[in-house]
Amino acid sequence: MVKRGLLLYSGGLDTSVILKMLQEKLGIDVVTLTLDIGQEENDLAAIADKAWKLGAADVITKNVKQEFSNGYIAKDILADGLYDGVYPLSTSIARPLMSLEAVNAAEQFDCDLVVHGCTGKGNDQVRFEVSIKALKDGIDVIAPVRDWGLNRDDEMEYAHANGIPVKLGGKYSTDENLWGRSVEGSDLEDPRKPIPEDAYSWITPPGKTGSDAVDLEITFLGGLPREINGKQMSLEKIVMLLNKIAGEAGYGAIDHLEDRVTGIKSREFYECPAAMTILTAHKSLERMTLSKEEVSMKNILDTKWSDMTYNGLWYDPLMEHINAFEKSVNSFVSGKVFLRLKGGNLTVMGMESSNSLYNYEKSTYGKMDTFNQSYAKGFVEIYGMQTVNTSRTRKKSAAGLISTL
Repeated sequence: MVKRGLLLYSGGLDTSVILKMLQEKLGIDVVTLTLDIGQEENDLAAIADKAWKLGAADVITKNVKQEFSNGYIAKDILADGLYDGVYPLSTSIARPLMSLEAVNAAEQFDCDLVVHGCTGKGNDQVRFEVSIKALKDGIDVIAPVRDWGLNRDDEMEYAHANGIPVKLGGKYSTDENLWGRSVEGSDLEDPRKPIPEDAYSWITPPGKTGSDAVDLEITFLGGLPREINGKQMSLEKIVMLLNKIAGEAGYGAIDHLEDRVTGIKSREFYECPAAMTILTAHKSLERMTLSKEEVSMKNILDTKWSDMTYNGLWYDPLMEHINAFEKSVNSFVSGKVFLRLKGGNLTVMGMESSNSLYNYEKSTYGKMDTFNQSYAKGFVEIYGMQTVNTSRTRKKSAAGLISTL
């Protein structure tokens, strides 16, 4: 029989109602876990106070922005993580960290059940449950909103009847962390309509950015950003700064009709100013420092990494092998990228690297050219031999077949 449950607790309507229901329906002690990963509303003290008042047996709050930056955002950068080549996986990479913290807290506080507030329509139920069970054998996971058929109207009625303070939600459903902000619901559910201006929070809406340009210099070492405009900072601070700079410049808004793990197509609006800035710069520097074959293989593994992360398979053993490749190949991705933000757009103005594979003397058409063009004739002959031979043979075979008919 379950005696204690660990609840991933945000302090909102869903998890506050679940906290009371777990005590009422299952008769168990509930330990709440609230993590600060860079969300806008992150008053941990106020959330903890609410949990205590709702009868939590123990309350855990923890700032994990540094762990999130170094262990999760960093991997997304190295893998150029973009689901469908569009979305920087901001929500997706937070869930495995939350799952790890939940498992650790459950062990520490002797909980044999982990509870989350996800619905049955979304991706997060998959990410949490697969991750938690992969991390700890035998632990039970439940989702009361999904498993008990809860809906918002019933939750509101229950909250009022049980003295649960409720902060009325806004027009949209949002999720935030350091790496991005996701927005869904309301007018966004109609793909015919443009993104409403009131959906923007981190980014200046289109047409309101002004005409001034903002120039940036990002220094990478081993594939990760280390300096902004010559000033060394932690990854956490770099992300926070670029969220502000790029967001004010109107860059990093993503309108995406995506395929959820559950098979549902969903329109999502993402604000990822820092993520899109860093990933654009990183991808450009890769083109300078990696060979054609390295880039080709990296593109394949980047896509696989992004799909597995989005689909909740962060702790699948294959991810260890992909991450090892990404770390290895990024050891050469060091240098500076010069960027310009203007009118909601980002332009790579130039790059430099001591690991650059660009050879001016080989590439130039000017008098400094050292490329021996006489080699090219034989190269073309050998390179195209198989294609030319196959094409000629097939044409002869087709002609012979026609003549016999």
